Amino acid sequence: MGFIDTSPALPAFYNLVHAVGKYSPNQKDDVMLVQYLLKNWYGVVKPKEAVPKGEMKVDGVCGGVTLNWILKFQLDLMLSKRSIYADGRIDRIRNTATLTGDISHTTYTLAWLNSFVGSSNPTAFIRLPQFVPLQNIGTVPPPSNDMVFPPRQVPATGGL
Repeated sequence: MGFIDTSPALPAFYNLVHAVGKYSPNQKDDVMLVQYLLKNWYGVVKPKEAVPKGEMKVDGVCGGVTLNWILKFQLDLMLSKRSIYADGRIDRIRNTATLTGDISHTTYTLAWLNSFVGSSNPTAFIRLPQFVPLQNIGTVPPPSNDMVFPPRQVPATGGL
């Protein structure tokens, strides 16, 4: 189940407990978080021809459409010369200080998703807890431009 996390690089962001995508546990609530972010990135800021094939449903099932959208997002970022590893999966952000993976030394896909949706669609970003169950969320913060959430407890387990 996803949760709100904090970082020096991002004031607040949505994180995963388990990885989502290819060769991942694909827990329902974690998948829903990724689906919601992808849908709100491609559905709002991109022209129709740039949207990956298939209709994204925020249902927690990591099927072909979700896998396709994850990889398309990663490949789009690679083509734009962003620091990302296109492996078809979205891992939990463990290194919150730099938002980069210890093995790939590239920015986590989830960090990019949080940043893009938070800046291009702040209303959807703030409303995410209303649509996707999160751990230790408490009350939903009111919409604002600064998107700062109160610090939350971070689960110690999860991921791969």
